[in-house]
Amino acid sequence: MKSLRYIAVALFALVVTDAMAWTSEVNRAVVMFAEEHLSKRAKSGVEQLLGAPLSSVEFVNEGKSKTRLDESGKSVTTDEKDAVVLLEKAIATLESESATAEERKSALLTAIEMTVDIHCLANILIDKHLEKNFAIFCHNSMQIGFRYYAKKKTNWQRVWHKEYHTSHGHGAFSAEMYLYDWRIATKGRAKEYRKVSVAPRKWAEQSAKRAFVALGTLQPNAVVENAEVARLEYLNDASLYDASFHLAILLNKILK
Repeated sequence: MKSLRYIAVALFALVVTDAMAWTSEVNRAVVMFAEEHLSKRAKSGVEQLLGAPLSSVEFVNEGKSKTRLDESGKSVTTDEKDAVVLLEKAIATLESESATAEERKSALLTAIEMTVDIHCLANILIDKHLEKNFAIFCHNSMQIGFRYYAKKKTNWQRVWHKEYHTSHGHGAFSAEMYLYDWRIATKGRAKEYRKVSVAPRKWAEQSAKRAFVALGTLQPNAVVENAEVARLEYLNDASLYDASFHLAILLNKILK
C-alpha cells in the first residue's frame, strides 16, 4: 500500500508540472477541450466544412506561428505572416458569403491553429523586450562546495514548448490526461469566458502581459533555479485555458 501511495504522489506531481509543455499533445487537448464548449450549430458547422470533428484537427505548423507586439504590448502589426493578421483574414473569409467551401475550409483550419498559437508564450515577440530567442541557464539549487551545480542551458521557446514535457514523463502525458486535469481546474468558469469578446488582438495582448511577467524571471543569460521556473506554471495554465475557451467562443460566433 505504501508503494501505491508513492506512485500516486508521483503521478500527481506529473499532472502539476507537465501542463507547462506546448507540444502536439497539448495542442490536441486544446481543440478537444474547445470542442466540449461548442454549440450544436458550431459543431455541425465544423464537421460540415472539415468532414470531421474539431478534435481531429492536426496542426501543420506544429503550433509555432508567431505574433509581434509593440514595446508596450499592443498588437498593431500588419505583417501578412503574423499569426494575428492570418487569424483576422481567416475570420473574414469564414464570414464572407462569397467564399467557396474550399476557401472556408482552409480559413477554418488557419483560424483554429492561429487562435491556439497566439496564446502560447513561446510565440510572443515584443519590440525591445522579447524580439528573439535567448539563452537561459538553469541549476537545481544543489551546491558542491561553494559552487552551484549547473544543470543546463535552455531558452525562452524551449521553456514553454518542451522543457517540462521532456523533464516529466518524456512525452508520456496524453491529451486525454491534460483534458481531465483542465476540466477540474476550470470547472464553473465557462460562463465567465462567454462574456469575452471575439478580439484576436486583445487575446494576443493578454499573452504579452503574461510574457512581461515571465520576463521578470527569464531574462537573457539569467541563471535561474528550477523552482523559479516552476512558479511560472500558472501563466502557462491560464494561457492554455484561454486558448480553449477563446477558440470555442470564436467558432460559436462564426458558425452560428
